Amino acid sequence: MDADETKVRIAENQSRFREANERIEATADSMHLVGPVPFVCECPEPSCTELVRMLLEDYEAVRAHERRFFVVPGHEEPSVANGAGVVVGQSESGNYLLVDKVGIAGEAAADRYRDLAE
Repeated sequence: MDADETKVRIAENQSRFREANERIEATADSMHLVGPVPFVCECPEPSCTELVRMLLEDYEAVRAHERRFFVVPGHEEPSVANGAGVVVGQSESGNYLLVDKVGIAGEAAADRYRDLAE
């Protein structure tokens, strides 16, 4: 597998977690939940089961960027090491990092996000 294929695969894996989190958000919103909601870490590791608790408005702020994902600290490494993402921030509590997909991985993530929105 070449470097571009690896970057696209990373973005695809993270996008699957984002899709699951969209369903979590819809459910939490319909139930009018108050306080932090448990979302699935959006790292590229398909078997990750770590949870990230955040307020719905914080989740929506992340989703305002089609190339942005949140991950448990330490889980950003595969994206960064492969040149598929860059860390752009951290939550105030330190429980998650924000990673933007770049290059071909960013394009793949943005395409998946637009498909999800349709």
